[in-house]
Amino acid sequence: MVPIRVLIADPDQALLTSYRDFLSQEGFQVATASTGLECVAELRTFAPDVLVLEPELPWGWGEGVLAVMHEGADVPRVPVMLLSARPFSEGGLSPAAFNINEYQVKPLPPHQLANRIRSLCDQVAPCGGFFG
Repeated sequence: MVPIRVLIADPDQALLTSYRDFLSQEGFQVATASTGLECVAELRTFAPDVLVLEPELPWGWGEGVLAVMHEGADVPRVPVMLLSARPFSEGGLSPAAFNINEYQVKPLPPHQLANRIRSLCDQVAPCGGFFG
């Protein structure tokens, strides 16, 4: 079975490390980014199956990353889970406008994140590849 490839973009290094370590132990392939620019670069090179995105990324914000995904031919369009400390009503992003598939409020325990990623991958697209 091909492992699910997950890109996690969040400025919180401790959270990135915690999620990366747990998901790796669960059999996921994980890449991380702490800025919007790093996230776009990883989308191009890592080609994840799922993007877990904090909307308040420095250097590009989550909205900028989503806009590049929506408009860029060289960036895969993958299922997106927004993971934010703010409730969705305060987030300012429209799920329909940016093809946001799921919204979760931090802190989300690592095992719940793994379950939500698996579920999202099963619902939206086959894992082990990307759609565009």
